[in-house]
This record gives sequence, structure tokens and C-alpha cells, in this order.
Amino acid sequence: MSKHPLNDPVAEEAIGWLVQIQSGDFSPAQQQALDEWRSTSAHHRQVYAQLIAGLDQLKASPWRGRSSAQLLRSLEQPSSRRSFLRTSLCAVGLAAGAGWVSRFDDAGQSYATGTAERRTWQLADGSTLKLNARSQVLATLKGEPRSLELRAGEMLVNVLRPLQVDTRAGRISASTGRLMLSEQGAAIRLVTLDADAVLHFEGGTQQRVAMHQSTLFDHQRILTQVPMAATDTAWLDGWLVVRNQTLASVVDAIRPYRNGIVRLDAAVAGLRVTGRFPLDDARQTLEALEQSLPIKVRQWGGVVVLIGARA
Repeated sequence: MSKHPLNDPVAEEAIGWLVQIQSGDFSPAQQQALDEWRSTSAHHRQVYAQLIAGLDQLKASPWRGRSSAQLLRSLEQPSSRRSFLRTSLCAVGLAAGAGWVSRFDDAGQSYATGTAERRTWQLADGSTLKLNARSQVLATLKGEPRSLELRAGEMLVNVLRPLQVDTRAGRISASTGRLMLSEQGAAIRLVTLDADAVLHFEGGTQQRVAMHQSTLFDHQRILTQVPMAATDTAWLDGWLVVRNQTLASVVDAIRPYRNGIVRLDAAVAGLRVTGRFPLDDARQTLEALEQSLPIKVRQWGGVVVLIGARA
């Protein structure tokens, strides 16, 4: 892009279109007007696509924790738009479908994946790092303590030497073996595949976790702990396998595999789902959910998916 995002009126216009789309009341006439706006120039198309891709990738920004719909509602105010462009889009360089990024920063080496991408790296000490879609990990492996930081998404690490993993909910340390960690709202899920681990909470308290456990924890305590399931690692092979889980959790797993916004009506979020769905074909997964549940899946503007109750 030739213009800085903060000073680019096209970026402001693109946000305006996204705000209209997320309202759920987007008429055919508005869709035609949007298509005409996008066809104005390659710059219009690029900025629009990049904003869509950026909305769900702002895990490390001050907007962290907000859904795409909440972000767009916040952007109805011009001051919020400027703040969003300054702190978020500038930070990610308006990288549409960024794909994988491996770069060095002041703290170490950062590994990241884009939308619908899974990737594996071999770290300097021989350990293996695998990331699910839209995930980011910062590695600091020189000196002691050796550490990884889960900044977004989901990871699996095969630990060969003592290592600590920092998360927003606390620190995990392990000597050897495989650990899987994923963001679950404000909490973190730890799956000890074949490793013992120690959780370090605020205040200095610690708790040991045996291997073959699936543990959900926040910064203060363990919330739930159950035996791990063989399907916990299905994402490594491109599958989402669920047993009696909520539709909300299924939609959360789909979001990193498609560009744009997926909005789920609270009235159907609690529906229970059991099945095996392809992560690499989000459209097919949504169609399968629509066929098996009393829901209706609608698309708006080609970038927003609305999931609600079937009429």
C-alpha cells in the first residue's frame, strides 16, 4: 500500500462498509453498491480484503478479546476507527491472508500462521513446534530459562530439554514430552500428551499435572480436568472432532479457517454437536451443521456469515 493506513480514506470507507454488513440488515442494493465500490480500483479491493483478514488476527493488540462483531460495532465512532487503525492494522501491516511469518524481534523469534494454515517448525534445540491456524508463538531459546510464549491460537510442542511456556493465564514448565496448549476464552487448555507438567499461578502457587490429562485453567486455578481424548490432536490432520460440544465451541474452531466474520446467534449457541468435520473446508462444515441442526446459515457481502435459528 502506498498510503499509511491511518491516513488512508479508503480504509475508513472500508470500515464503514463492514459496519453496515455486520448489522445484519444488508440489502441487495447495498451489496450492489459495495461491489461497485470494490471495483473502483485495485487499492479499494486490497484494503477491503486486508481489513477482513486483519479483524480476527488482532490477538496481541489492545482490542484483544473482542469478537469481530464487537470490533465493528466499536468502529462506528470515528475516534475508535482511528485508534483501531493506529494500534491494530498498522501493527499487522494490513497483511491480508498473511500466511506464515517467521521473524526476529527484540525478545526472540516469532512463529505465526495465517488463516486456514497449519505449520511445523524444528527449533534450534531440536524440539518441534506445530501451530494451528491464526496462531503465534514467541521463542526465546538462548540462555536460561528457555521459553516459549503462546500469544494467540493453539500450539503443540515436543519438548526435548527443560522448557517453560508462558500464556496469558499462567506459566507451564516441563522437562520432556509433548504438550498442547490452546486459548479457550479467558482461559488456557493444556493437554499433557506424554509429559508431566507444572502449572505456575499468580502468587507463586504451583500444581503438577500428570500426563494424559486435559486441563483448563486460568491465572488463579484449575477450572476443569479430564482424561485427554485421542481426538484432541485431530486438528494436526485437518479435522475437527467433537462429542456433545456446543455449537459455539465448534464455530470458534472454524473461525481461524475462513476469512471474514462468523456471527453466531446466542439463541442457538448452546446446541450440542457431535461429528467429524474438515477444517480445511469451512464451507462444507457449515453446510453439514446446517443439515444436522435447526439452524440457518446465511452469507452477507461475501465476507460475513450469520448463523441463527431456522425459521
